[in-house]
Amino acid sequence: MIQINLIRQYHFCPRIVYYNLLTNIKPIYPKHVHLGSDYHALQNRLLKHRRFKKLNINYKTIITEKYLEDKDLGLCGIVDLAFICADEVVPIEFKFIEKKPSFSNILQVVAYGLLLEKIYNLSFKRAFIIYSNNIKFYKIDDIDKYKSSLFKTIKEINNIIDLGMLPDSSANENKCSQCEYLNFCDDRI
Repeated sequence: MIQINLIRQYHFCPRIVYYNLLTNIKPIYPKHVHLGSDYHALQNRLLKHRRFKKLNINYKTIITEKYLEDKDLGLCGIVDLAFICADEVVPIEFKFIEKKPSFSNILQVVAYGLLLEKIYNLSFKRAFIIYSNNIKFYKIDDIDKYKSSLFKTIKEINNIIDLGMLPDSSANENKCSQCEYLNFCDDRI
């Protein structure tokens, strides 16, 4: 079962998947990882005061920080927030970023949406990424556009697991300098 956060990590650098799943290395996480955790905690504290009117979602239930898994999809993870509506599920991902979400951020929330769709037997047509301290949001409503990329990523992650070999990486110096596994990649910077 692939943890959904590894989909985002794979697109940052596929070696993170290898180190995370196939070694006993305990990484020392950079400061920005802790800032992201603090941001999630803040969002959860603020949640009880929010109505999310800007998102225009008519929901029945809100779930937060819920573990989800599906053996057929081969995915598992903890969804930040999801709206369960009468006829659809709408996943929300919180990101401690200042600019528009990346492709890997979008794939991550789409993966949560597919899990929710399967578990709740409701359609998945849209998702949101809420980011920055100003509570900006990015709407994803062309879900089908991302599904093939998501399934390709899952296949590539499974290949890393099956082969058990350190994959090549095209990560640049900027990415490597942020990585918790930098000290273990001796062919990098």
